[in-house]
Amino acid sequence: MALASLLNPKCSIKQLSVFIIPHISSSLFSSLCRGREHPSFSPPQQTPPIPKKVPFTVSAHGRTWQDPYHWMSNTNDPDLSHYLTQENSYAEAFMADTHPLQRTLFSEMKSRMPTSISTPPERWGPWLYYQYIPEGKEYPVLCRRLDTEKSGWLNAFLHYARGGFGGEEPLLDWNKIAEQYGYVHVGTCRISPDHKFLAYTLDITGSERFMLQIKDLRSGCVVSNIQVDGVVSLAWAQDGNTLFYTIADDNQRPYRQGFSVQN
Repeated sequence: MALASLLNPKCSIKQLSVFIIPHISSSLFSSLCRGREHPSFSPPQQTPPIPKKVPFTVSAHGRTWQDPYHWMSNTNDPDLSHYLTQENSYAEAFMADTHPLQRTLFSEMKSRMPTSISTPPERWGPWLYYQYIPEGKEYPVLCRRLDTEKSGWLNAFLHYARGGFGGEEPLLDWNKIAEQYGYVHVGTCRISPDHKFLAYTLDITGSERFMLQIKDLRSGCVVSNIQVDGVVSLAWAQDGNTLFYTIADDNQRPYRQGFSVQN
């Protein structure tokens, strides 16, 4: 996956992933299915859960209709949580006889995954930016290293003198965030033009509402005085200190612009 999202304001970083789908002709697949004996299906003993119905009238654009399941839009309703638990239990019981097959398919697909997954480095200024997924981990790590061939020996020496030994510099590790919060979704990443700051949006609840985070790449610390929620997009000004961002309303639509100035 290219890292143009770091360099091009019109793009956004997507979580690194690899899909391996071998080509199988439909005729061959059909022949294999017809020639294979299928075990008899045993339906679960429990009956499917039935959600409650609550009368609710909706009117829009001159039309009116009933929506008895409108109560499900309230995600804080304890009845909704109870119903989803029942649905999950029923689904687990319904698929119980496929557990051996699930484990077989999982092992088969995992064995086809390469042990090393990384993007080719992309040069921006004196740096090479890239991502890779550490072995045994689920999420990627955003890194950079100084391109000594393009930056010259003096810049390389100054970088090493400031503590940049080792070459590779991890900028953002999705795995550490997931270990801390249990869930992670990085929406957008932007490196400042002077390569001193990394701005990114972070969702740690699964609500798809992203909070703004700004990391000072010189100190490795996240700026703590930034408290902005519902951020959609990011763009750095050419001065490298001013970050513009858009904020979404309750319907997840961008409706306001803000900015933050770093020192």
